[in-house]
Amino acid sequence: MIQKAQLKALPGSWSDLTWQQLCDCWHAKMLYGGQSDAARVAALLFLCGLTVLRDRTVLDSRTGETMYMLKDEGEQLWSATPRELSYMASQALPWFDFPYGDPGEPEQKDEKGKVVKERREPHMGYVGPMRDALELSVETIKVGRTMFALPQAALSNLTWQQYRSMQEIAPQLFAEENDEATVLQLQAQFLAYAMIPRSMAILDSSGKSAKLRLHYVYEYDAERADELTRFWEGRLSKKNSRDRILFYIVFQCYQTAVGYYSQAYPLLFSSGGKQDAMRDALQGEVGTINTIMKYAGYAEQQQVYDSNIPFVLDILNTMTKEAKEIERMNSKIKKK
Repeated sequence: MIQKAQLKALPGSWSDLTWQQLCDCWHAKMLYGGQSDAARVAALLFLCGLTVLRDRTVLDSRTGETMYMLKDEGEQLWSATPRELSYMASQALPWFDFPYGDPGEPEQKDEKGKVVKERREPHMGYVGPMRDALELSVETIKVGRTMFALPQAALSNLTWQQYRSMQEIAPQLFAEENDEATVLQLQAQFLAYAMIPRSMAILDSSGKSAKLRLHYVYEYDAERADELTRFWEGRLSKKNSRDRILFYIVFQCYQTAVGYYSQAYPLLFSSGGKQDAMRDALQGEVGTINTIMKYAGYAEQQQVYDSNIPFVLDILNTMTKEAKEIERMNSKIKKK
């Protein structure tokens, strides 16, 4: 029987996966559905390089259970029951069910108030040093004939304009009332905002003399959003398209980044009510952008939209702190 100790070393988090492993894990999720045992087992087999020999299925003489014959990359044969594989996968891949953050589990009590199940703290092993931010092993990827920059940890290579556009799309992506065409269009729009295509630019490296040369850049251009949406719609509409896996990986980057920022800036992302500073700032976006311009010394609003996400969030956090301090001081004066 196959034993966990006999398997090659397995990744300890989503951020430990190579690009191919990340695609394989999401392929398993798409094949077997979300957090199912079958998806987790399939991911384990992918990561271990094991293949199920369908024509070699036998019954365990002791229990009568179905037993699968497995072949590894070295042509060695192993055997295991579905129950054994399921248990092994749950033990070996504790991070697999939580690509967007593990919420933990509350304690459970019986009718007399006695704790029957202890609280389980969130499993943090699936994230990298930035806690809730997925770190991809590659920075760029070629789709068709175009090279794209992938979102990096905490979306730090994306602009505020991209982040705002992604925020508007994200809540609609998994609405139950969406038909297949709507889902495809929303996913295409999300990728159009999140993925930056490579373009040519002229670099002046001259100093005092005129020496210009062409080079590649990855700069977001909002005017290309509709064009890129059509590009991704064409890619996603193809049957068995690997780009569908790409969407889920990119969305995972977005979700884990939002989770990271909600912990890094609790004043901005607190839950509801008057304390939800981020919601209030986005609703009054024009005033917020004008205030950020003053903080950063910008002359135009577009400069704010072109700034990267951490820079703008840091300013918003500083603004919120100052507003709370003023509120506290005013409250003290009123009490006097």
